[in-house]
Order: sequence, then structure tokens, then C-alpha cells
Amino acid sequence: MRILFAAAALVLGEARAAPWIDPGDEQLRHHIQVLADAGVISAPITTWPLPWAAIATDLDTAVESRLPDAARWSLAYTRFSLKQAESALNLRARAGTRPDPVVFRDFGSEQREENELHGELDWVGESLAARLSMTWAPDATDGKDYRLDGSYVAGVLGNWGVNVGALERWWGPAWQSSLILSNSARPVTAVSLQRQAATAFETPWLSWIGPWSFTAFAGQLESDRAIPNAKLLGARLALKPFSSFEIGFSRVAQWGGDGRPQDLGSLWDLVQGNDNLGDDGIDETNEPGNQIGAVDLRIGFPLAGSYSALYVQYAGEDESNGFPSRGFLLGGVESAFSYADIFHRVALEYADTMVGTLDDSRPNTAYEHSTYQSGYRYFGRPLGSTFDNDTRAVSLLLDHYFADSFQLSWRIGQLALNRDGGNRGGEWGGSPFLAEDSFLWAEICYSFIIKNVKVSTSVYNVGEEFYWNNQKIDGTGIGLAIDYRPE
Repeated sequence: MRILFAAAALVLGEARAAPWIDPGDEQLRHHIQVLADAGVISAPITTWPLPWAAIATDLDTAVESRLPDAARWSLAYTRFSLKQAESALNLRARAGTRPDPVVFRDFGSEQREENELHGELDWVGESLAARLSMTWAPDATDGKDYRLDGSYVAGVLGNWGVNVGALERWWGPAWQSSLILSNSARPVTAVSLQRQAATAFETPWLSWIGPWSFTAFAGQLESDRAIPNAKLLGARLALKPFSSFEIGFSRVAQWGGDGRPQDLGSLWDLVQGNDNLGDDGIDETNEPGNQIGAVDLRIGFPLAGSYSALYVQYAGEDESNGFPSRGFLLGGVESAFSYADIFHRVALEYADTMVGTLDDSRPNTAYEHSTYQSGYRYFGRPLGSTFDNDTRAVSLLLDHYFADSFQLSWRIGQLALNRDGGNRGGEWGGSPFLAEDSFLWAEICYSFIIKNVKVSTSVYNVGEEFYWNNQKIDGTGIGLAIDYRPE
């Protein structure tokens, strides 16, 4: 790790502000999305972390007088957040407690375990930016009570950001989860490359694709899995050919690891897609890796004074003619509007992570692989959908943002978890969930700010008991979190 940090430092350029916006700040994402739908922000914004450089110029040049009241509110909020990010030093401390681990995480989730004490220090200099992030989670479900998740060192080489660290990632337009890469699992330590300003090509041959972003990373998974120390590789390209239309292409692969080929030939086979070839009889044990591909799009439209959109994401375990096949689907509709001096956002999402049907003669293989038997997971949590595989979920998310930064959020879901019953009963693989029937899950959270302290209280309920990583979860629970940021 020290070698990687030193290598990153050699290419660092000038850092204007904290490099990016992490997943987890749901209110800031809301305001950025409003500005994008209002035509203020031109860059693609479905790839997180989102570089500040991708939106800073649009924030600087926006003319408030030409915007409706709701968009002016969002502009002021986002500009203030950027100013905070430009501070040379930022401190944060957070403590949270609840009776159960957070198993259904969404974009705004920060806590994972029952009890967490977290602290972080961000530093931005002329030539580099870094964060030291430490979390103590006593009796953590994965046995890792002390964590450096969120730590990084980063810099800029031209229009490209280079970083080494354990960063939360969220790829796609949804709010409840992502089929390809979400913040459900702990972040994987990786070397990452990300385009900063999302300017369009100047050549007429490519200018039609509009502003575009690209990111890629290479990391290593844990040692306690079927293939110890397997590598996790990922790349995403997002295009915005129209102000109301964004499309993203993602690809993530498990490759190498102890006892597996890790030479350039094997990597080239992986890049070419010489695995996951579908129904051609190929032996998975001879494949160079395990890949998942995804395509997502978001179409925005005005509706009765609101900023609304439809979005869809399709992910596939196999490949047919260069396109993901044997896939699973996520779709949603969202709307943001202001009423009675309160900003509201509502999103209704449907996700189905079952490949085929329950009576399909071929096994349901979403997130599973015969060689990489631990599946598409990290420390027992799914890297993709927070509901893992073989699940159908309908989620309703409502957020109310008040002018004083108070927030009221609702989450309601009808969940049919792990419908084929494959569970982590063995040593490796299988969904971490086990439930007898479908059930209703609900949570409400209220956050308020007193000076530099944000207090968040929550109440959640599950209609029927279920098991997550062999831990029983049922009934009602109450959570409390305190977040402190000095001025």
C-alpha cells in the first residue's frame, strides 16, 4: 500500500478543492440533480464519487435571476457545499447506534453495523488531497472492528484524477440501489482513475455524444473467500447527448486471485469478453474471470412544475453479441418539487434480481459463479443490489428538505428476498438473506441541526422476521446518530 501511495504522489497536480462528492450525502445529490434537470449542470451525474470539477464551472456561471425559486435554492445549497469542500482542512466525527445492522442500504446510508464511532480528517493542499478516515465498529458482523474505509490520497494529472484508497462507489441513476455497484458492501481498496471536467469532444465526429465522464479502478478483495485475494476491476462510461438524457455503460469483473491465472494473456481474455459467453457450453472453471455488465439510462422531463424522470438499469451475468445477457432489471420514476417552502423528492423503484424463473431448468446465477464461489460480494455484503440475488423489491422513497437543512425521510418496501432459497448455509456463496415469505419493510428518519451538530433519529419495522448472514432480524428498532463538523 505504501508503494501505491508513493506512486500516486508522483503524478499529483494542483488540487482546487476536495476532489469529489462521496455517496451518502443524499441532500446534496438531490440539489445537484435539480440543477441538472433545470439545465444548469451539463455533466453526467450518475457516477459517484462525482468530481467537483465536473460541476464547478456550471455553478460559477449560473445566473440566479434566470432560475425558478426551487433551482435557486439548489444552486445556493450546492455552492455553499463547494465552498466548504475548498477549505484546507475539514474535520468530522460521527457516532451511531441501533439494535440491528443496516442491511437495506440506499444512496444516503452511512452506517453499516449496530454501533459505530467514526472520525475523518480531510486535507486539501496545492499539490494533493488526502483523507484519513477511521471507524470503530465493535462486534462487527465481518469481524473487522477497526476500519480505514473512506481513506485516500488523490491528485490531478491534466483532466484526470488519480487516487488510491477505499472509496464508496455508486454507479447508476437509482436511489435505493444499483445492480452493478452500490454502497451496500464496504468499499474495496483500489487504484482509481477518473475524468474530472466532463467537457464534450470538440471534433464533429464525437461532439454529438455531449459531455462525458469515465472512471476505472483496480482493487483487491479479501483473503477469506473461495478464491483468496481475487482482484476486482471496474470501468464506467457515462454520456449526456441531451440535457434531459443520460446513459451509462458499466463493467465489473472478478479476476485472478490465489491459484488463478493473473498474467497479461488472462487479463486480455477478460477484456475481450472471453468469459461469460452464455449458452455455448464453455467450462466456467477455464474462464479468466467473472464479469457483470450493465447499461442504464435516465430521461428527465418537466411535469406540473416539478423536475421528474424515468430511469432504468439492466445488468447481465453473461454476454451475447457484445451485450449483457441472462439479465436482471431495475426501473424507477422520480419527481422533485417545492411546496410550502419545503423541497420534496419522491422515487418509486422496482428491482428484480432473479435470472430466469423459479422453475427454470438452469440455476439462477445472478451474482454467483462456479469458480468465484463467494459470488459478487465483499465481506458478506453484496457489491451490487442491496437486496442481493433472486429478489423482487418495490421501494418507495420520500424525502422532505426544509430551508433550515432539517430533513424528514421515509422508506417503504415490499420485499420478496432470495426467492429460490439459496442461502449462505455453506462455506461460500449464496444470498445472505433468508425469508419465509414476502414482507413489508418501513423506516422513517428525522434529522435536525443544532449549530455544528446534526442529530438523526430513526424508527424501522419489518413485517416478518428474516435472516441476514444467519442473524435474525425482526420487529421494530430505533436508531440514533450524532454527526459533528466544526466550523
